[in-house]
Amino acid sequence: MTVVENVRVVGFNPPSVSEPVDVAFGDESQGGSIIAVGKGGGRGYPSAKRVTGIPYLSPGLVCSHTHLYSALARGLLADIKPSKDFGEQLAHLWWKLDRAIDRPILEYSALAGCADAVMCGVTSLVDHHASPEFIDGSLDVIRDAYEAIGLRGVLCYETTDRNGMDGARSGVRENVRFARAVDAGRKAGGKPKIEAMIGGHACFTISDETMALLSDAVASTGRGLHIHAGEDRYDASDSRHRFGADLAVRLDEARCLGPKSIVGHGVWLSKSEIELVNERDAFVAHNARSNMNNNVGYATLLPEVRNAVIGTDGMDGDVLAEFKFAFFKNRDAGGPLWPDFYLAALDRGNRLLERCFGGSFGKIEPGYPADLVLWNYATPTPLVSANVPGHFAFGLSARHVRSVAVGGRFLVEDGRPAFDMEAIFARSRDEAARLWKRMDERS
Repeated sequence: MTVVENVRVVGFNPPSVSEPVDVAFGDESQGGSIIAVGKGGGRGYPSAKRVTGIPYLSPGLVCSHTHLYSALARGLLADIKPSKDFGEQLAHLWWKLDRAIDRPILEYSALAGCADAVMCGVTSLVDHHASPEFIDGSLDVIRDAYEAIGLRGVLCYETTDRNGMDGARSGVRENVRFARAVDAGRKAGGKPKIEAMIGGHACFTISDETMALLSDAVASTGRGLHIHAGEDRYDASDSRHRFGADLAVRLDEARCLGPKSIVGHGVWLSKSEIELVNERDAFVAHNARSNMNNNVGYATLLPEVRNAVIGTDGMDGDVLAEFKFAFFKNRDAGGPLWPDFYLAALDRGNRLLERCFGGSFGKIEPGYPADLVLWNYATPTPLVSANVPGHFAFGLSARHVRSVAVGGRFLVEDGRPAFDMEAIFARSRDEAARLWKRMDERS
């Protein structure tokens, strides 16, 4: 049992800041949930661990779309051919990288990526994975990394035809196998912190045959599809040319667009497609930094998306930095959105968790999971309910993260990780060098 004393609780949607209260929560052996919130609420728990001197506490941050397999690409030293467009960038860099991943590389990509994220206040990661030369059991390796760090999350394998139909079938099989393993664990009485989705890489790399397999997997497992769609203009034009349908229409006709689905990027979805995505109550993951880095364009219709969420697309684990870039890119493009839109999108990752896991997430109230961030944020201006979004855009950052808990267990405490970050990063540097060498061997 832990009591955070005399702390102001910050809410995201609607934005709010409470008067100083005590927040009591149980550890994993006590259900890992918030028990009491209120003035003097900690007095009833005299034997609890006390945390004092923290000015602000909030729900944990959710990164709703990432690629942990790219964690070892930072500062990449490999022979990458120049690329004239996004398609060549995928072929020359990312598809070369994912083919070079083996089990040890994946293990330390996942560990390093999870460690990076939790130090930035992220308590839940939604991952979209690819490793064509190591498919079977790959999601177990990532799950083990989540569990070693202590994060909550949702996993899938990004099925694609680009390595042949045998690879596509293996991708579907890995998604279904993992989803059924999660179901078996829950049926046995467990409360898993890791859930499953069904993954597809991008629509232009998925044939009708493979889309039918994904459709069957969605139906048989009861999960949603997590897929890139409309990241680049080519994806949209290819769908109309080869399949005679807009991207969202194609997904919908395959029964793969629903309230548990994530459309990654959606930059080139048309207005009618956004309306269809909204009608099906699906999510669109906005990844501003990746879109800028890949020069794929700006999502001008983002204001029309009902269920916009924030992802990093594997750039790193700092979803709060992503929030800022999303807002400032919107301003740079002359967009109409203000920080409150992006704060609501950041919070909406909790709605995604609710649909995947069941239950409720994202509030500091009794009964909610104790997925928490304690912020050591000293501000020269008042922080009140009316200006919370402005503080997130112009002040608060990952450097203000003091402690992080998931399910009542501290993963970071007083700035110190509960895991051996130094050892993880030392080994990940070795695996990164080996990854880069394997990439060059595949040129």
